[in-house]
Amino acid sequence: MASARQPTRVTYLAPNDPSYDLVTPDGIHVKTNGQYKTDAGRKAAAATIDRYWHAVRKCALEIVPQGDTELRDKLVPEFARHLSIEIADDWQVIEGPVSHRRQQAFPSLTRPGAWATAHREEDALYIKVVPELNGLGRQMAGELNLWLGGNTNTLPTELSNLCAGVPCYRFAYDNSPSQAWDQCTQ
Repeated sequence: MASARQPTRVTYLAPNDPSYDLVTPDGIHVKTNGQYKTDAGRKAAAATIDRYWHAVRKCALEIVPQGDTELRDKLVPEFARHLSIEIADDWQVIEGPVSHRRQQAFPSLTRPGAWATAHREEDALYIKVVPELNGLGRQMAGELNLWLGGNTNTLPTELSNLCAGVPCYRFAYDNSPSQAWDQCTQ
């Protein structure tokens, strides 16, 4: 009698090489590229990255059906340990095309000539973001959506759109002359 094969879940593990020099308390691997010069700055950045994760997780858990225990109890909590973030070191302060505020941005990885504050790689659970972390919440929600979609057939919805309201957060980092934090939460 042939046994039924169980689908094997492919688990992406965050990079564990020395260039990922910061791991947040929730387990997110971060390549800082030397953008946070002090230990206090690195700790503040790590805490803020986790703060974004907590807001995205809260939003996701409000959307995922209560009865979906695989998503709620296993996959959502596991996500942070698989995510990797790189802090851009090729950024400059530019005028935002819509807001006209001065903000940190790096050359777009997908649109030549354009600028981005955050970008995600859909096949690697990887986000590149400016040091002030502007745009991290929406990209993190998109990566969580991909993580859930790759590990279950019951994905409820498009989290990057539904969780787009995750606020931006200020932290102990001197982002002047950027104005991106003008309306952010302390």
